[in-house]
Amino acid sequence: MTRTTHIIIGVLAAATLTTAACERGSSKPPEPTPQPAVAGPTPAQQAEANDQKAQEAAAKRAQLAALPALPGVEAARPVKFPEPQVQTLANGLELVVLEDHEVPRVRVSVIVKAGDIYAPIEAPSLAEFTVLLLAEGTSKRDKASFDAQVDATGGAVMNAIDDEAASVTADVLSRDAGFAFTAVAEQVTAPLLPESSLKKVKDQLLQGVDVEKASPFGLSSRMAARAIYGEESPYGRPFPTTAQIEGMTREQALSFHARHYVPGNAMLVVAGDIKPAQAKKLADKAFGGWKPGAAVPVPKAKRPAPAAGPVVYIVDRKASAQATVLALVPAPGIGEPGWLQIRVLEQLLGGGLSGRLNQVLREQLGLTYGAGAFHNFGYDGGAFYAGGSTKTKSAAEFTGALLELLRQPGKEAVDAAELRRLLSKISGQFALEVEGIDTIAAKTVQQRMFGLAPDFWERYRSEVESITTDSLQQTSRGLLVDQAVHFVVVGRADKLKKELASFGEVRVYDLDLKRVE
Repeated sequence: MTRTTHIIIGVLAAATLTTAACERGSSKPPEPTPQPAVAGPTPAQQAEANDQKAQEAAAKRAQLAALPALPGVEAARPVKFPEPQVQTLANGLELVVLEDHEVPRVRVSVIVKAGDIYAPIEAPSLAEFTVLLLAEGTSKRDKASFDAQVDATGGAVMNAIDDEAASVTADVLSRDAGFAFTAVAEQVTAPLLPESSLKKVKDQLLQGVDVEKASPFGLSSRMAARAIYGEESPYGRPFPTTAQIEGMTREQALSFHARHYVPGNAMLVVAGDIKPAQAKKLADKAFGGWKPGAAVPVPKAKRPAPAAGPVVYIVDRKASAQATVLALVPAPGIGEPGWLQIRVLEQLLGGGLSGRLNQVLREQLGLTYGAGAFHNFGYDGGAFYAGGSTKTKSAAEFTGALLELLRQPGKEAVDAAELRRLLSKISGQFALEVEGIDTIAAKTVQQRMFGLAPDFWERYRSEVESITTDSLQQTSRGLLVDQAVHFVVVGRADKLKKELASFGEVRVYDLDLKRVE
């Protein structure tokens, strides 16, 4: 399951509370409860009701605009990140130290450019297969012994993967910093990859695919990535098949590890209660014997040419009691022109219950229990998504209302008072997020992986608060008015094809995301 999938699953499944991204390894998101059927009003009654709701919404917006400025809000001050102390080991491994002595704790992470996009097309789960096998013991100690020693520290060693990178992280008290370096180094440089663990790991992967395919959110997110990035892109791959997962071998994992898990393709990030000199000493001891190796090029594919018009991708889920509707458009990636405006647009539309999507689609029209919006990005640029679930018979009404809401900020400038509140919210959330060294470390990794300016995150708040109503409207117009908005809909194709034909060319796919119509 890719990061994109988890992000969209989180957006749609938890939209009634907040717009959020789910981390790899999270539990299956709750399915929305089917809504009870109610007798429909006459067209005249519906028109009158809609008119009244529109007037009420306009009155609320006017009331909001008239509110005085929020007390205590001042111009954003740049967040001062700890200066990364960057050194390079003799074998080419980059060491990044973020010193912070507030808490007697150290996190040691090896970040390897070995995420899902690096897996070969014939074995799309190989990257995840490999990083999971790293946790199954090392050449120096078996899994039971390794886990027991980790447990004795009171800390944890975690393996993770997303689209771009795999990682092994040890989180311990600073007194155990030496063990953290050793534990991570063992997994990364000397894994056992035992034959006896292959079936267990394959079963985990198969279960993950089953969970994703059983969820309308999983289906819609996987289909959305294919629609945005194209079938040739590693970001747009279909579900791995059972045969592909079961056919993976230890030899394949060893080969993938040998090519990708090398110093020149990795970064050692150490954050917390430790001096750079001590970190360098421990790094030399733990990783000095790691044989040099060069960086692996990022696999990229040209995005497909835009369709002549909007497309409705229906994933035929015959058992669906509801329709899950996801609007999607290509968008700038991190740090590209318009990126910050899209972050604001994300909050304007999908910012929890106060976002426009929920205010209209949930509170005014009663079409959903929750809707959300999210901006995703990778090496191949970004994508903007918005949507939620509704009754099958309401899919057309929901889609039309969703499209109107998405286009509105590009057609009508956001009120200055509303914009100020949005910018204050985003700025404040960021300041709170980076209070902890873990978040700072994660953003430092992101900055280095995507080649962003060294002060990218330090400038974030001030640049956010410099956004104007004009720049937000211009970006919104280019994103959601001037280009076609596409839709992914998961539900009963026989009930949806005719109803949704007015929104674009209808293409029907099965649960394996193979086109059938």
